[in-house]
Amino acid sequence: MRRRGIVIIGTGRIAAVHALSVRRNPALELTGFVNGFEAGDLPQFIGVPCFPSLEAAVECLRPEGLVIASPTATHVEYLKQALRFGLPSLCEKPVALTRQPIVEAVEAVKAADIPVILGFHRRFDPYRREVKDKIGQGLVGTIEHLLQISRDPRLPDRGVIAHQGGIVADMVIHDLDELLWLVGRPPERVHAALARNADKSLAELDDHDSVAVQLEWEDGPVAQIAATRRAAHGFEQRLEVFGSAGRLTCGDPEISPVVFDGADATCLPRRHEHFPDRYRAAYQAEIDHLASLLAGRAAPISTILDGLNAFDLVERVNAAAGRLSV
Repeated sequence: MRRRGIVIIGTGRIAAVHALSVRRNPALELTGFVNGFEAGDLPQFIGVPCFPSLEAAVECLRPEGLVIASPTATHVEYLKQALRFGLPSLCEKPVALTRQPIVEAVEAVKAADIPVILGFHRRFDPYRREVKDKIGQGLVGTIEHLLQISRDPRLPDRGVIAHQGGIVADMVIHDLDELLWLVGRPPERVHAALARNADKSLAELDDHDSVAVQLEWEDGPVAQIAATRRAAHGFEQRLEVFGSAGRLTCGDPEISPVVFDGADATCLPRRHEHFPDRYRAAYQAEIDHLASLLAGRAAPISTILDGLNAFDLVERVNAAAGRLSV
């Protein structure tokens, strides 16, 4: 089997997740990284070169695909470069921090007719896809209510928070995209509230750590999102879909099925530490999907247009909560 060369743009935490997934796919070969700033230890640890620009990497390595895992503000420029080089890509979310660059990216991808996958990893998670499939089979009947609970174990570093565009654009966007995916259309009404329950000093960054959202469709359903960036019990993401014929629930998979019961305590299985562990299979599925796309066997499951639709809903949530647009 011929292995297709992949270059990853970025050398941070999510780049490391994608690097592992690329190396696990027998049809792909990780040939290098791009980082115009400090490269860090990842390229050296992997044992491949790191280039200061995509142009330099393409000239030297001739890759067949890209993974764009750089800071959000750089996504659109790298995406446009990828299109000029004719390289199909997997681009991390969000596409950009403001709407106009996302519109430009949508138009550029359409004009170039080069496939781009957007990294909404829940669409690739086997458990969430099972929920989607069962809804499509009509098992729950007409959807009447959806409930999403998203809790991170701790706040990100302040240096990271400063460049994320706010908790809704960075974290809750996954819940919003999932609702658009499951329901199939945007809601008519949005109600939202933002709070600083874990760290009042987030006001200095115009950010928050807690979110409550209610979305309403004219003819149903109603959806509610509860999200927080600090949970003492650890990482948690739960989904419930309630309908006229039944309900679907999707919790977090456990690391072990072993439970200890004693006279003084019950010890439940440990939770996954954070999203790279919980969604390992989803991230692998993203890269496997990229491999299928490069081989001409698939079309993107999650697109740049999905990113625009999710961004528009992010803006509506921020506006409903009284937060000014970024």
